Amino acid sequence: MIICDEGGIGANEYEDILYDGLFSLIDDILAIPEGIEEVQVANENAFVFMQDNAPCHKATDVLEFLQENNVSIMEWPAQSPDLNPLENLWSDFKERFYQQFTKMFKHPSKGLEARYRYGEVMQEVWYSQGMEMVEALINSMPKRCQAVIDANGGWTKY
Repeated sequence: MIICDEGGIGANEYEDILYDGLFSLIDDILAIPEGIEEVQVANENAFVFMQDNAPCHKATDVLEFLQENNVSIMEWPAQSPDLNPLENLWSDFKERFYQQFTKMFKHPSKGLEARYRYGEVMQEVWYSQGMEMVEALINSMPKRCQAVIDANGGWTKY
C-alpha cells in the first residue's frame, strides 16, 4: 500500500509510484527464495499491468515510461465496466479501517500528526488483510473478463 498526500495525483506522481511500487513488487515476485538453487515461476514478460483510464494513467509520459520499461498494459476501453478486483478489496478495507478508526479516534483531524497516524492505521489494516479474499478476487478475473466479452462490453454482475 502506498499512501499519497492529500489531493489527487498527476502523471509525475503516478510515474514515481509505479517506479517505486510496481517495479519493486515485480522484483519481489521474481526473486528466488533463499536456500533454493533455482526456480522459475515467471519472467518479466509474463506480467500484464492493469490500470483504468484515469487521466494520470493515460498521460503520454506515463505510457512512454511503461513502454520503455517493457510493462505490458491490459487494454482498457473507454466507458468500460470496472473489472478491477481491487475495488472489492477497497470496500472491505474501508469498512475495517472505519472500525479501527472509530476505536482509536473520537473525531477526524486534518493535523499533520493525525494524518500520519491515520496512515499508520491504514497500513496496519491493509497488511492484516488475509490472502483468501485476494486469491479469490484474482481467480475471478477470467470469469469477469468473459462476462464482459459475453455482454459485448455492457453491464455485468461484477
